[in-house]
Amino acid sequence: MSGAAPGTPGPGGSASAGRTPTAGGTSPGAPGATGANTAAGRPGAILPQDGTVHSGLTTCGKTPTGDPDPKRLPPTGSTAIVLPMPGQPAFPDAPMCGFAVGFSNVNKLNGAMIVNDPHAHPVMAEVNGGRRKVLDFTNEYVEVDSVLDLTLPPSKATFLTYGFMPTTASVEFVPKGLMTVVQSGDTFFDQPILTTIGGYQEIRVHDVRINGTPLDVGPNCRTATPVDVELKGREDDYLPGGDGKPDYDIVNGGPLIDENLVVPPFTGCRSHGEDLDALFTASLSGPGNTLNLSQGRLCDPVNVPETTCQPEIQIPQLPQRRH
Repeated sequence: MSGAAPGTPGPGGSASAGRTPTAGGTSPGAPGATGANTAAGRPGAILPQDGTVHSGLTTCGKTPTGDPDPKRLPPTGSTAIVLPMPGQPAFPDAPMCGFAVGFSNVNKLNGAMIVNDPHAHPVMAEVNGGRRKVLDFTNEYVEVDSVLDLTLPPSKATFLTYGFMPTTASVEFVPKGLMTVVQSGDTFFDQPILTTIGGYQEIRVHDVRINGTPLDVGPNCRTATPVDVELKGREDDYLPGGDGKPDYDIVNGGPLIDENLVVPPFTGCRSHGEDLDALFTASLSGPGNTLNLSQGRLCDPVNVPETTCQPEIQIPQLPQRRH
């Protein structure tokens, strides 16, 4: 997600709008839709000829308001200039929006579930770009900070619990405040541009079935503490000897990954008086999980709607699963 308007310099003065969108880590053989198609023009509608998913949307929704989380901001050096300076008004809102879809790989269950399924009415992320900027030319450092609001729809997960028991459940991600977007690096200084998107999401589980039999877990089966999500993307295709991986481009999107998503223990899981917290903790909680997303191009409805929002806001293909 981006805090820099398309067609204008991002962190490091990289004007990305004129670039050809990158593959973003998507796979030509990414999974297609299953089941009935939705009506054309609605989010999640499918073009029968090639499987492309159409959003039918050409503008953003509600612009998030708030400041980046200070705990997620890098320390600033003594020679840095932080904008806006104390006593100055906040920067004008810079609304942008886009879709990010992908998979969450669950380490203990050796399986994955689709997150924000592009074939089932995916939800857009809403961005307010450039809320804070850090300029430190002495140390060749440029940073742009933004905020992001994303409330994901529930995901339907199917796993073999303990390796043999078919289990299905609805998994819901409940945001606990805005996410903070930190972009750093500068093409002028021959640096890669690094993006980190961090925030907290509570995981709630419901509509559980074990071997087809419903298991009542109550309305409040959730992680005892929120999950700390930290997605990372990198752009370095303009540098000699880049990392060779698909780039996350500030405007055009690409792959974002959290390589070690730690799921906390569960609480509130009850079935007719029986405490099921230990069951879900043993099955799901712990480190080594990953979140792999592919972000489409951002829509900038204020500055360049004709090239970033039209004919419609892009829904990317699902990325390849990564374990």
